[in-house]
Amino acid sequence: MPSESFVLGQLSGLAVGHSTIPRTAIVLHGREMTAADLAPFAEAMAGEARWIFPDAPLLAEARGRTWWPIDSEARIRALEAGPLELSAMDPPGRSQARAGLTSLIAALPADRPFVLAGFSQGGMLAMDYVLHARETGARRPAALALMSSTRIAIADWRPRMAELGGLPVLVTHGHDDRELAFRAGEGLRDFATAGGALVTWLPFDGGHELPFIVWRALRKLIREL
Repeated sequence: MPSESFVLGQLSGLAVGHSTIPRTAIVLHGREMTAADLAPFAEAMAGEARWIFPDAPLLAEARGRTWWPIDSEARIRALEAGPLELSAMDPPGRSQARAGLTSLIAALPADRPFVLAGFSQGGMLAMDYVLHARETGARRPAALALMSSTRIAIADWRPRMAELGGLPVLVTHGHDDRELAFRAGEGLRDFATAGGALVTWLPFDGGHELPFIVWRALRKLIREL
């Protein structure tokens, strides 16, 4: 099924699947990506959910879009020492990105459960949204998927980890990820577990990517709603 454009709250993007499907999957792309990079993967799974792929609000320096500003030169210098683990980073624009996502979710039908998923930077935002949902009066997802991602703003996140209690959470990460260290994915897994989430851990052979095994796990998570 081909994708179609949408505007929901403060965000626009692409949707795949009939609007009558009683489940919604919101998938947040990573840095220097767009909704169009991910939407084709859902076309074969259009019957599983109404797939929502929002575009991040900011233009990235090289290509695509970003959820918050990134100092590309500083990032390149940091990568010279190896893949990143960003738990101490509190990016400027984090609250604005969260507000944009909140506005999108508020515009969805309130009677339909939704899965919130994110790849890389999108996974950071997805977790940040869930940890702040009660405080901001936002809707909690029925499940969360964090794909090749990491913790950020740990000083802010750690006191909120109990917000994950009872939430099904899928965490995936490639053993050979050259962007975000495998130990960053393990740290995200352990953080969710410590918060009381029902964690499914999926390491895979590969790098900073979304292989078929990850999409299959995400489909399974949606089917279990």
